[in-house]
Amino acid sequence: MAMQLEEEARALGKRQRKQFSHVGLVAAAFMIVTFLAQIAVISFAGFINYLLGGIIDLFSGPGILLLSAIPMYFVAFPVSVALIQLIPRCGRAQSQPWGIGKFAACLVISVGIGLAGNLLGQFVEWFKPSVGDDSQLNELLMNSGLWMTVLFTVLMAPVVEELFFRKLLMDRLLGYGEGPAILMSGLMFGMAHGNFSQFFYAFGIGVLWAYVYAKTGKVGYTIAFHMIFNFLGGAIAVELTKGASGAFENSWFVQGVGRMLSLDFGAVIAAVSGFLMTGYFVFMVACLVGGIVLLILYRRKIQIEPGTWPIRKGARFKTVVLNVGMILYFLVCISLFVMNW
Repeated sequence: MAMQLEEEARALGKRQRKQFSHVGLVAAAFMIVTFLAQIAVISFAGFINYLLGGIIDLFSGPGILLLSAIPMYFVAFPVSVALIQLIPRCGRAQSQPWGIGKFAACLVISVGIGLAGNLLGQFVEWFKPSVGDDSQLNELLMNSGLWMTVLFTVLMAPVVEELFFRKLLMDRLLGYGEGPAILMSGLMFGMAHGNFSQFFYAFGIGVLWAYVYAKTGKVGYTIAFHMIFNFLGGAIAVELTKGASGAFENSWFVQGVGRMLSLDFGAVIAAVSGFLMTGYFVFMVACLVGGIVLLILYRRKIQIEPGTWPIRKGARFKTVVLNVGMILYFLVCISLFVMNW
């Protein structure tokens, strides 16, 4: 009887490790297909631009955003969705009802984690021998225009990333315990960003949003969190920075209205933006403090279910991480960290 139980435990362990490996392989395919598709799209766009006499600035802010986002959202994501359908679902998320109170609390915690993680990422970036990827990201957003930022960063990115890293991945891991599913969802999400400046906050909010999905089963909640988070950090912060630095001074609208009213609108916008940035910073710090307080208050209510087929103690790291798929995924992501260092 004991031998039979041990044999069944070993068989279950193999199935669990195989499941995590397959999920890792799909995630690695998502990253690799994105990279290859970006090369193909850039090459094709460059060839067409050459035939047109180089009239298009492909490497402007909007150009880079389009060339990097379209392959990911319209090529790599559909391929990954098709591949992950080959992996059977394992377990399911809970269906806890969450009201506006819990939603607001999670939003505050998300913003707080974002600020803390960003500060930690900036600290690590100080040790880089070259200009950081974060400065390149900020420059890209600064030069892309508000509507491009809203379309790709605020709307499309949250939908694609939450569907993949939360729903599709976790639906295939929750049966082995909420803990491993939540942790891997957050870790894989953070690693996918490929640089230290974004890793820490992406990992933190990824874990939080994975917990939300595990408890509610509603990916719409995490998409909403993601959209609000990106709107605050990728649209509001960037536009306020533009205004405070005088980036709006060359706008034809600002110049025209300024001439009509004989006013220096550039100075006015810079002053107002500077004031609003102060308020924005105060809001972020308040969310950081509020997030810490909320986590302390709700710490006893945070419960992690073991799952229908829990992973055996002592074999968790080997089962979850030390498999072909996950190793390949992390190697792909680590290569991005190295290239961006």
